[in-house]
Amino acid sequence: MKIARIGALCAAVVAAGSLLSPVAHADGTQTVTVFAASSLTKAYTSLAQKFESAFPAVTIKISYGSSTTLATQINSGAPADIFASADIPDMSAVASTFPAPLNYLVNQVVIAVPKSSHIMSESGLNGSVAWLQCGHTVPCGIAADAALKSDGIVTSSPVSLESSDANALAKLLAGSVDAALVYKTDVIANPTKLRAIPFKDVAAASTQYELALSNSSVTTKNHWAHTFFTYLNSHDARKFLAASGFVLSN
Repeated sequence: MKIARIGALCAAVVAAGSLLSPVAHADGTQTVTVFAASSLTKAYTSLAQKFESAFPAVTIKISYGSSTTLATQINSGAPADIFASADIPDMSAVASTFPAPLNYLVNQVVIAVPKSSHIMSESGLNGSVAWLQCGHTVPCGIAADAALKSDGIVTSSPVSLESSDANALAKLLAGSVDAALVYKTDVIANPTKLRAIPFKDVAAASTQYELALSNSSVTTKNHWAHTFFTYLNSHDARKFLAASGFVLSN
């Protein structure tokens, strides 16, 4: 890692330290467990690697998946220090464990198609076109349903309902379908393979991400959970997330 990058990251950690009481750091590897929406996979993996490079004694363990599935796992007792949810309802579902979430990011569902696709507009999903979206109860599916209903243009039905944004994206990239309703950030992450067709009602197609530190991490003053949480809200991390296509909320 370049010295400048380490310096920027350390500055974020110093800022975090000012919010905490001094604590003794145990020897050996420290682990921070993060549950994050699958649409954050590429961005969070990169941010975690940067953090770990600066602090080799810390391991950031991230479980990605549908926010709905992750919330269910948390309520079933799965331990997590930080939760990044792709919508407010799933964060609200774990309020007893994550009581003070922050409005974090906004993402937008779009119609993603291969670069060479003949589909040029929303109406292109009508007819003999195989397209898919996320399930009706997960964040990317809820946003897709709202956008489709608001625009009222698409009369065809998806060939499948996927359990997460990551699954929907994978099938599109594999060539299994002609189009997929996934996040705008997915298209930005695959600029040579995909292009995006936005919905007319951008507000309906959007979803609010929330980020929270677990109640147990707060009460135990878990230093590294606090530190990584602060880094995820730092200027450098937010700049990186904005470059990835997310809209910053706070």
